[in-house]
Amino acid sequence: MSNKISRILERIGVLGRFPVVNLFLVLTLVFILISPHAILIAQDPAQGVKPAASAPILPTPPAAPSPASQSVELLINPGDVLDVYVYDVPELTHTYTVSPAGTIIVPLLPNPLQVAGLTPDQVARAMEEAFRQSGRLRRPEIAVSVTQSRNSSISVDGAVKAPQVLPMTWQQKLVDVLARCGGLADDAGATVTITRGALALRDLQMEGGLTAPTVTIDLKKVMDGNDPASTITVWPGDRVSVERAGVFYILGEVRSPGGYTLKNSHDELTVLRALAISGDVTSVANKSKAMIIRKDPKAANGREEIALNLKDILAGRSPDVKLQANDILFIPGSGGKKALHTLTAVPGEVVGAAATTALVVH
Repeated sequence: MSNKISRILERIGVLGRFPVVNLFLVLTLVFILISPHAILIAQDPAQGVKPAASAPILPTPPAAPSPASQSVELLINPGDVLDVYVYDVPELTHTYTVSPAGTIIVPLLPNPLQVAGLTPDQVARAMEEAFRQSGRLRRPEIAVSVTQSRNSSISVDGAVKAPQVLPMTWQQKLVDVLARCGGLADDAGATVTITRGALALRDLQMEGGLTAPTVTIDLKKVMDGNDPASTITVWPGDRVSVERAGVFYILGEVRSPGGYTLKNSHDELTVLRALAISGDVTSVANKSKAMIIRKDPKAANGREEIALNLKDILAGRSPDVKLQANDILFIPGSGGKKALHTLTAVPGEVVGAAATTALVVH
């Protein structure tokens, strides 16, 4: 290497005359000669260390998705309202309502476009492909968004004080949803049923939880903050139905007439239990003429009258009849007993005056 550099310097005629110049030229030539060799070594893996044959290079595993990336995009459902923007075609840019069949009718397309069950991005790509195939637009650029969706709300009905459709964009505790509806109604039963929507089913499946389409829960546990059931959540698109226990009525000659709430819709309330709730019959009740008035659409007047003899029921000679929700247990009064009761309630001096008058007249 040094001999080669010396020969180059001799040819240019500077060797021995100018030491500083010679040094500069030497360093420059060394850099020129060495640099290409170094670059070739760096670019040629054969010059470096070869990997062992028994250790194949494996692809790098993808990074675990973040919780935010795992969120599932809402699917389009019948009744949703879509905002469709077609670039440079204002005639096609407006809102479309998804039909009950899950389709939208787009001008310039020969057939309705099926959109139910797709994400907004999938609808945009399907619409672009439909325009290309029809030849109406060569290079369509479309964006789709959902402006109104049942998946952005939750329906609450049944025995709550204010049944309604609540706007909701993400999951929320069931007890908080009931509170937003004013709480439970007076005739609330023992259970609440959640009918899961598509979003809840997919999220629960991803989390490895229960994916049953309907879930029935003890309402007392839901309202108990110390019970694990109080942490149950609902998703947009779910439906919450609070069971109605039902109401029965006791009228006539009982001590506390009025309407009473059943514990739940399956509560087996009998006539004797109903009398105990109402404080029992009065002294003028006609126990042999009691009746149950029950709604019956098949009957001529829309109701059925079931005769009861309370004396026989108390004596065990007749079965203790079960009441149903909306039944009316009516206990009539006895005419003779009412007259006697009225007479005993009149003050003594009035009775004496009436008797004296009767004698004088006679």
